[in-house]
Amino acid sequence: MVNRPSDPRISSLLDGARTPLPGGAGTVRVPVDTGPAASYAGLRAALARLRAEGADFGGLISRHGPEWAELFPADAPGEPPLAETALAPSERRLHRESEQNYRVLAVAASALCTGVEQTGRPLELTGVGGTDLASLRGFMRAHEFARTRPGVRILLADPTAVRAAVLPEADYRAERALCLRRMGVGAAPADLRPVLPARPEAGPVPGDGGTADARLYADAFGDGTAFDRLAAVLAGCRRGFFTGNWEAMAALAATGGTLLDGFPDSRVADLLAAAREQDQQAEAIEFEPGILRTTDDVRAFLAKVLGVQATFRGDQDRALAHFRAMRAGERLSPEVRAQSHLYAALTLTKRLGSVDEAVAEVEEGFTAVPHREGEGNGVRRERGWLHNLRALTHFARRELREAFGHEKRALACIEGLDDPSSIHLRVNLFSNVSVLQEKAGRHQQAARTWSRFKEAEGSANATFVKHHAYRAGGLALLCGDRDTAREDLAKSIACAAEFNDDFHEAEIRTEVGTLLLADGDRAGAAAHFERAVALTSRIGDPYRMALAQLGRARAGGADPDPSVAALARLSTTHPARGAALADAAERGGDAADGLLPAVRTKLNRPFDLINFQE
Repeated sequence: MVNRPSDPRISSLLDGARTPLPGGAGTVRVPVDTGPAASYAGLRAALARLRAEGADFGGLISRHGPEWAELFPADAPGEPPLAETALAPSERRLHRESEQNYRVLAVAASALCTGVEQTGRPLELTGVGGTDLASLRGFMRAHEFARTRPGVRILLADPTAVRAAVLPEADYRAERALCLRRMGVGAAPADLRPVLPARPEAGPVPGDGGTADARLYADAFGDGTAFDRLAAVLAGCRRGFFTGNWEAMAALAATGGTLLDGFPDSRVADLLAAAREQDQQAEAIEFEPGILRTTDDVRAFLAKVLGVQATFRGDQDRALAHFRAMRAGERLSPEVRAQSHLYAALTLTKRLGSVDEAVAEVEEGFTAVPHREGEGNGVRRERGWLHNLRALTHFARRELREAFGHEKRALACIEGLDDPSSIHLRVNLFSNVSVLQEKAGRHQQAARTWSRFKEAEGSANATFVKHHAYRAGGLALLCGDRDTAREDLAKSIACAAEFNDDFHEAEIRTEVGTLLLADGDRAGAAAHFERAVALTSRIGDPYRMALAQLGRARAGGADPDPSVAALARLSTTHPARGAALADAAERGGDAADGLLPAVRTKLNRPFDLINFQE
């Protein structure tokens, strides 16, 4: 049971001290109730206001040019796309965590705190409950960051005022309440007041980064033709997927479904071409509407959009219903029907733990794309994805031999195919085979299979090498080869550092410091922990900061300073872990050594700092 705050209009983003009333002398006030149309719009508004008050954010813009370009493209011309150095969310794995979104929000949160320091004045955000979902997660990140920066005061005015949902499918009050709770506002969903308009008046978005998103959103709900509105819907859904704008995705997909009655199949190809011209996305590995041929296919794609955003927000029963609704049409392409079964089975396996139901879904999917002479590449690819998922169901039952068999059949399905989705599947399959071998205790084989990734397309990419070298190092440790492990982990660290990936560099350095400490190499461990201290300070995560400082102290043969425990207790992302770390640090000796993280065999981590789910 969550209690209402004594004054629901205001909540401090500091360390639990009594919240001052708004309107104090010198406060920088900025409205951020920008609505769901464009990701990062609320953050842009706050950052633009701080800049107008004299903040230049230090060297942050030059250091994080690709991330800043997502917020203010005009500030960082010529920067390489963030997609070249950070991973997107994964549709085929229903994996909501996006390194791209995390890095943009982390940079924005750091800039907010730096800007407040530079102005020397508190920042008061008005209407934070009505901002876009991505910005709300960024402000949530800034809340925790500010706790690590003495003197940084970010205040919330009227945080429980929210926008009325455009459509029931886009009602995100529960998620907003969770974000606000992490920001010190003790409000349940029922406490949020839908007093702001559902859609703001059309107008320029602060900065120029969200103009395309806002225009697509306005066009989708405007008074144009069904063709023009549907093109905006499809383009907006794709953009929302890659920028984490799940609320807009839901609103767009739901309204798009109302526009399809009477829409002719003959215009679907033109519709897709118009949408591609507007979404400004490179050809994507995933979330690609290219297999749509009929109006029923388009309707199924919109149902998939609703299912994807539902599973990302944790509503798996609703997601399953949407994925099954994809197959309702009579004029579905085989690939779309197969995808309906794929996503339903994926939800059942990975989210609901219903393996028997998942197997039934996969087997139905196979009937949609049976092997035939002269079949299209899309059919082969979708059957390959189904074999990959069938392997996952065997793996869930510890039937490793059968899982290997389906992975090999999946590889045969995509032999000779070089489209982005097939390349993604091929990489996924090699990874899965390596993991299966690891789980079976065949560590040498797992390492050899993993090494084949070096021959894959894109293997020279630093992002690829970062992940590949990390797993190679973890597998080398399992094989007892600590020297090779250190070399591979050093490669992973270098790749993270090359693109200022503070998050992963800090994770790996803290783990390598723990490894070296266990090996008795105190000097080597101290160097890694010292670097991790600097990196985690830039991240502004109290829990990780405390871990790095604990490791530094232990590498020096000392107990941690009392401030380490105090820092750990500031964590709002991991309050229970922070409390346990603080208790152990206060006891001293080796009590906290077991809390230092060990090297793993996969670098993929949840970006918990921006995750509003509990």
